[in-house]
Amino acid sequence: MRSSTENIYQEKVNQVIDYISANLHQPLQLDVIAERICISRRQLLRIMRSALNESLYAYMARQRMERAIMYMQTEEMTLAELAARVGYDNPQSFSKAFRKLFGISPKAYINELNARLQEYVKSSGGKYETASSEICEEEDLNLIYIRIVGQYGEEMPYKTAWDKLMKFLKEKQALSAATRFIGLSFDDPNVTIAGQCRFYACATIDKPVEAVGVFGTLRLRKGKYAVYTLKDSYSNLQEFYNNISVSFNHTIRHGMLFEEYIHYTGTDSEAALTKIYIPIK
Repeated sequence: MRSSTENIYQEKVNQVIDYISANLHQPLQLDVIAERICISRRQLLRIMRSALNESLYAYMARQRMERAIMYMQTEEMTLAELAARVGYDNPQSFSKAFRKLFGISPKAYINELNARLQEYVKSSGGKYETASSEICEEEDLNLIYIRIVGQYGEEMPYKTAWDKLMKFLKEKQALSAATRFIGLSFDDPNVTIAGQCRFYACATIDKPVEAVGVFGTLRLRKGKYAVYTLKDSYSNLQEFYNNISVSFNHTIRHGMLFEEYIHYTGTDSEAALTKIYIPIK
């Protein structure tokens, strides 16, 4: 595939994935998605299967179910309310789709997941048991990103992605003292199959930057966040998240959870400082 063709292909893949992530609470029509990125429905299905290693139908259904699990972990709601949150017309259709993917009911699944998380926290020795949050308001953040799909936190793919992003930013003269380094995890490794976890390595930009090929742009909308701070190795982030999950006492809102790496240097250490922003009402 020629470089220009590959760039166009990557841009369209990014656009589709970002559109789906932002609209899981609505009906997702393939004809509408195809029209948005100026290709046929058939081309859409073909390029997304190649990019995702699963059909687009399967991908969208999985994203809806995994988003539902996130909601179930953070607030009480009826099955009808939960179904509507992830784009289903009725709770029966939602429950059927959930059972098809996970083999059990939503209630049984969340009970099993919570039990697993409690065991993870217990086995960690209570290192992060007292994690507390601060509440803050964030303004819109304009980001440039590169996507990683694979095992959450796997060292080499992450290092390669961050290196590519830094090189791109330098070439575009988009780095400054005000640049913030952001990580977006679209999947929970306690729920998603390891090889399918999506992560965006991101940097804030304060001027328009043309996204080419593997690079994309998106905006995190302003809003209220519960902010947790980890002063420890990045490799301990998942353990930290598990502790947050079992003691989280806020109501989550529709929005994007993100990580911010303070004083980012590209290397991991016990002195690393990471802030986790969870969107809340």
